[in-house]
Amino acid sequence: MAVDEKVRKMRIKCITTFHQPGLEQYGQRLIDSWAKNVHPAIKLIVYAEDCIPVVPPGANIVVVDAKQALPKLNAFKERHKNDPKANGKCPWPARRPRDHHKEFKWDAVRFANKTYAVFEAAQDLETDILVWIDGDTYVHSPITYGEFRNLVPASQWLHYLGRMKKWPECGWYGLTLRTPGADAFLKEFERVYEEHDDGIFKMEEWHDSYVFDEVLKKIRIKHPNIKDFSGHLVNGEGHPLINCELGAWFDHLKGVRKEEGRSRKKDLLQPRSETYWNEV
Repeated sequence: MAVDEKVRKMRIKCITTFHQPGLEQYGQRLIDSWAKNVHPAIKLIVYAEDCIPVVPPGANIVVVDAKQALPKLNAFKERHKNDPKANGKCPWPARRPRDHHKEFKWDAVRFANKTYAVFEAAQDLETDILVWIDGDTYVHSPITYGEFRNLVPASQWLHYLGRMKKWPECGWYGLTLRTPGADAFLKEFERVYEEHDDGIFKMEEWHDSYVFDEVLKKIRIKHPNIKDFSGHLVNGEGHPLINCELGAWFDHLKGVRKEEGRSRKKDLLQPRSETYWNEV
């Protein structure tokens, strides 16, 4: 009983961010599905980039102005606004990997919105578990506080979507704040952005998932107690979120799935029992 009581009191905060086009295509749908299906004890913070989401009455959802709330992000964008290598242009001929044309791999500015939102939100002493959720996520089924809490056990400092032979998918991950592992990870994660010339720009790629993976490789040596939802399931690109336990409640509309409104049946490695997936 004592353990259940302790678990019940853990304060969980989830965060996301999107701009006006994202709000129109998928962000408002996330907000509406969150208000409908997520237990009200779990707060969602939306870092809105020049847009005004509509929050359903009574929902535990807070919208903040990203430009006001994230000064370090603003400074990062200002420093790199005219730097091609930070905005999707592979720095070749200095580097010319086979996939140099894939601009997202070198778009540090675009993906910095996610990382700086995490850095800022992690400072909240009223939060025990911090969860990042991509704005193109959809909550398809009701999830209780206990079910959500079991996804992100405090006994592990990180809960993430691993992939074999590829960097993690950073569309959904949790951090148990004020633990040695999370503290070390967040410190180094922010450092490589703030000290970019001796950080992200020394890496092979600098989108957030690659940077996340490089930092994690370093930190997990001393702090190995982490939860990998999907590393044993997905080899290469794949669709880790819907194929692990998270898929019982969440769908991730990554890529062209945004236009289609849901993931595809062929994305599933094996059939799922939930009603939502039976309707795909």
